[in-house]
Amino acid sequence: MAKSATYSLKHYPAFSPQMKMADLIHANYKNLVVLSRLGIPLGFGEKTVEEVCKRYSVNVTLLLLICNVLLDSNVDPTEEQIDQCPVEQVVLYLQQSHRNYIQVALPNIQILLDRLVAACSETHGKALNRFFNEYRQEVESHLAHEDQIVFPYVMQLLGEPKKSRFTIRQYKDRHANIEIKLTDLKNIIIKYIPYDNTDYLRDDLLVQLFNFEDDLNRHTLIEEKLLVPSVLRLEKSILQS
Repeated sequence: MAKSATYSLKHYPAFSPQMKMADLIHANYKNLVVLSRLGIPLGFGEKTVEEVCKRYSVNVTLLLLICNVLLDSNVDPTEEQIDQCPVEQVVLYLQQSHRNYIQVALPNIQILLDRLVAACSETHGKALNRFFNEYRQEVESHLAHEDQIVFPYVMQLLGEPKKSRFTIRQYKDRHANIEIKLTDLKNIIIKYIPYDNTDYLRDDLLVQLFNFEDDLNRHTLIEEKLLVPSVLRLEKSILQS
């Protein structure tokens, strides 16, 4: 039987437009969410990243930058790369991320949490519910501010700019840290829930929480390293015009 292909990050020192799109996924499976949020479906055969992006009208520089941020949080886009990324596509990616968090990720976590709560003592169950509900409210409030204030402001700048008291620097200055309550919730599950034949539930829930936290952190990096610099330049150009 033929030996199956193996994929390692060392094979891909840098993502490039010329690599096969399938190899991009093999190099880091988290790139799947990037394709989904940018509107690229699977089924692209042997096409390259550049060919697939062209087919679906997605900016290839943007896609590769996001993939690099998912791989390495220390990646800093150059000014040239930022200029090459359409702001409206950055906003689209962030909006689709929000939709996934609200409609998929958080409900899935809630299902696992409810199952664990049902198997716990009343005291532990109440603590789990309280910490998760507080965290979820913070996340939803944070995302709602971006959806209702920040993103419409950015899209207005791209269309017909109007005078506004809001600026992207205000958003940058108040970019909330919403990790503390999630850390508390994880610590309750890891340190204080006694053994009662629910280890598999706890493991599944913790994996979901860590994955969500990581995704949200990378999401924040994309906002800070790509959206904010792009909009700052846009605001500056409008003031100078």
